Amino acid sequence: MAKRVKLGDVLQILTNAGVAYAQVTHKHPRYGHLIRAFAGYHEQTPKDFSAVVDAQPQFTAFFPVQAAVDQGLLAVVANVPVSPVLQAFPTMRMQAGGPGGSLWLWDGEHELLLDRELTAEEMLYPVRGIITAPLLVERIEKGYRAHTHDVW
Repeated sequence: MAKRVKLGDVLQILTNAGVAYAQVTHKHPRYGHLIRAFAGYHEQTPKDFSAVVDAQPQFTAFFPVQAAVDQGLLAVVANVPVSPVLQAFPTMRMQAGGPGGSLWLWDGEHELLLDRELTAEEMLYPVRGIITAPLLVERIEKGYRAHTHDVW
């Protein structure tokens, strides 16, 4: 049985382009673990993972970390404190009903229905939803950023 995932765990993700890392920063009662994936690939295991996770994340997403670790899809390679910049739960965005649907902001507890388009700053907010392991790898490999993705 794999170890229990904890906040601060650093995840090693093997992609076709190389080894990438993410960190578990939050656990939501409904959506599970929230991870921050960091840009770049590493040819060697970093000596200090603090330097890796202190960078600006490439993207943020809910991901079934415990199941992925249990299945050997990724590995916990370290545990380091979550950067103060990443300790606050992020405001996320979503669109109900597909293109043209209602726009929402969510802070992990409260939802706000917008009666306007998203601002440029709000377009940088992560998209609310749970991603799969193949999508996690695809997003890393393709350089995904929240503002390059449709709201829904």
